[in-house]
Amino acid sequence: MIDNLARHPDETSSRLKSDSDSLAIYESLRSSIVDGQLRTGTRLPTERALASRFGAARNTVRRTMNQLADEGLIERHVGRGTFVARSKASGASEAAAEPNFSLGELLEARLMFEPTLAELVAERATDEDLAALSTYLEALRNATSWSEFKEAKYALHLAIIRASRNSFLISVFEQIIASRRKAGWGRPGGHPLPISAVREAAARDNAAIIDALRLRDAVKARELISGYLLRTLMSVSES
Repeated sequence: MIDNLARHPDETSSRLKSDSDSLAIYESLRSSIVDGQLRTGTRLPTERALASRFGAARNTVRRTMNQLADEGLIERHVGRGTFVARSKASGASEAAAEPNFSLGELLEARLMFEPTLAELVAERATDEDLAALSTYLEALRNATSWSEFKEAKYALHLAIIRASRNSFLISVFEQIIASRRKAGWGRPGGHPLPISAVREAAARDNAAIIDALRLRDAVKARELISGYLLRTLMSVSES
């Protein structure tokens, strides 16, 4: 059964590149819109142009543009093109202040299912799946902004959940990511620590989780994931 679940290395590499390209496109366009560099009504480049600019596949560009459209940042008109939307471009901060769910609620939900996924990942993940996690961890370590840091962190955990091969739980986590993006990632206000300290702590915790998964030590991985989420939830509750 496990053999049927194995993924070809090329497929893992392709998904990794697609996720990386999508993140780059998303970060570039979203920051330009929210910062006002791209004003309301501005026509965006075509999918072909964006694919060429970022060296990405057309379907990756399309998926990212659909994500931006779902968040209300852009509007797509057949035959006319894609434009910066008025609703979010002019009031991104107000929209970000009204997330569908609080960060605490989402962390509580994650605590209910994420640690137990360690068993599925240990059983079903291919060696290529587990090796690819290092690339996501490196992206987290290299993050220079809160948005980039949050994207990288969630991308890493999504990669772990994808390795469970449970499509329902993958879908649930993708909805969690969408909720946090809609909230502008909940950038902390007045956090006592610089992003470098928060980033290094997260990288250290997640590196330990990855090491346990590579050893297929489900018990240890479950313990580490639970501890990591609990510490994150406590920091949110205390802020």
